[in-house]
Amino acid sequence: MEHHFRRLLDPERKKFEDPEKFIPSLLKGDEVVADMGCGPGYYCPVLEEHSRMLYCVDLSEKAIEMTRSRVKRDSTTLLNESSDHTSIPSSSIDVVIFSNSFHDMNPSTVYKEVLRILKPSGKVIIVDWKKDAPIGPPVDVRMSKEDYIRVFKDFDLESEFTPGPYHFGLVFKRKLQS
Repeated sequence: MEHHFRRLLDPERKKFEDPEKFIPSLLKGDEVVADMGCGPGYYCPVLEEHSRMLYCVDLSEKAIEMTRSRVKRDSTTLLNESSDHTSIPSSSIDVVIFSNSFHDMNPSTVYKEVLRILKPSGKVIIVDWKKDAPIGPPVDVRMSKEDYIRVFKDFDLESEFTPGPYHFGLVFKRKLQS
């Protein structure tokens, strides 16, 4: 497992998935962000730089340990917890991000947790593998844009972006409750 996490931090990854190229345009800089399924913290430095406060959540203790070495700010909280049941306060998060992680989670319980922690005006950013990418997780676990639209039914697809040649990016905005 540690080898797998170390591979996720390989500098070569920047060639096809560089969060510094797309995260700054997706965040305002003053938001509270939750990185769900953060793994060893590949996204954490850039998310820290472009948020007011950051939660990095992962079920793996090893992943959280590796993330700790990448964290620079006191306003970042590391949570060794499952993404479907966090200690994050209700309605406290402006932006939830799932980078290559949601497809490994229980969609219905994690979705309920997102609804609980997200502010009424909150957003969800998805970065995930294209179905036809030559690298990445097994094709049968990958989710399509349509799969995400089905799961995030209380959200509007606000925009799409291209994180790199093998990934797609989606920004969902919570629908206003009537």
